Amino acid sequence: MEYTTPPSYGSTVVNVGGIAKDGEIICAGATNSAEHTQIISDPENNWPEPSSVKFSWKGKTQAGEDVHGELGSELGRRLDRVDVLAQVPAIVKTLVGGVVGTKPYIYQYAPERKPELRLKIDGKEMAEEGVLFSEAVFIS
Repeated sequence: MEYTTPPSYGSTVVNVGGIAKDGEIICAGATNSAEHTQIISDPENNWPEPSSVKFSWKGKTQAGEDVHGELGSELGRRLDRVDVLAQVPAIVKTLVGGVVGTKPYIYQYAPERKPELRLKIDGKEMAEEGVLFSEAVFIS
């Protein structure tokens, strides 16, 4: 999970993530990244909707071995686009959007093509296909 704090908190990029396999945590921490490598402008709200992503993890195993993981994928057709304020009365939505400048949307994806996680643990490389579910949330 990666997010950017509001300007009142320094516009800091925060990332927390981990890699698990066979029920065990391989590594977890905050030295990771989530990048939208390709975007398209959503014509409904002008958010930069991701069409391709890259996730990177960097950390250590419990035994102290270096871990580096990387996964890149085209997202394909989105599963859903959720207008978070869709269920509130129009007057409230207009007020929140106009006064506060907030127009929160959630984009959800599960690519049909299984992406490959490339993992390097203490110099030993491996790759594994899996299922990706990805969300991109835009607030203001």
